[in-house]
Amino acid sequence: MTTPAGWYPDPSGQPGQRYFDGTSWTEHRAQPQSKKSKKGIILGSIGAVLALFLLIGLASGGEDEKKSPTTTKASAPSSSVSTVAPVPVVPEPVGPTVAPAGSAVRDGKFEFLVLSIERAKSVSDPTGNPYMTTTAQGEFIVITMSVTNIGNEAQNYFGQNQKVIDANGREYEANSAAGMWMNTGLSIMGDINPGNAIQVKIAFDVPPGTQATELELHDSMVSGGVSVRLV
Repeated sequence: MTTPAGWYPDPSGQPGQRYFDGTSWTEHRAQPQSKKSKKGIILGSIGAVLALFLLIGLASGGEDEKKSPTTTKASAPSSSVSTVAPVPVVPEPVGPTVAPAGSAVRDGKFEFLVLSIERAKSVSDPTGNPYMTTTAQGEFIVITMSVTNIGNEAQNYFGQNQKVIDANGREYEANSAAGMWMNTGLSIMGDINPGNAIQVKIAFDVPPGTQATELELHDSMVSGGVSVRLV
């Protein structure tokens, strides 16, 4: 039987393989590879393959750049644009409305209308009786006004329910003695029937030169009140 040509274990007993040409043994020998060399060959092969893929990727990337050049002019707007929340506007506190000077104002069952404003050091009854005279600590601001009952039943008017407010926001009460003398025959307290009106004077004792800016009016001591500007 003829042995075919090929690599066979070295018949001399040396490690490795020796080439048989089909007739006789040649001098060609192959040394056995160690595990390290085999591993190196495998890693080297893998590295070569990866390098080849990298080169292919770079080449194709360059081709894509040539085919589709980039531009910043036609870039699409980003959909994730952040918006700034508007600052909430806090409304300023609104105070009570003050009617213009000369206005007729209403509170409860009464309608009030200022007729005149005067200043005096002292006030008395209509006759000027010295025994029915009151002198101010400072000076009197005397307000004459009409009071009309706009309700459906009698309502009591009381001068002490009314107040004057100056430019600094200070409040002044009506002087009861002055009101009693100036309104002789009427009194500072009295019932007004529906549809009727009375004319009354109210005196407020204030420091000389006080700028009275508002008159606060009430149909009773527990009503909400209404304000009117004073000239």
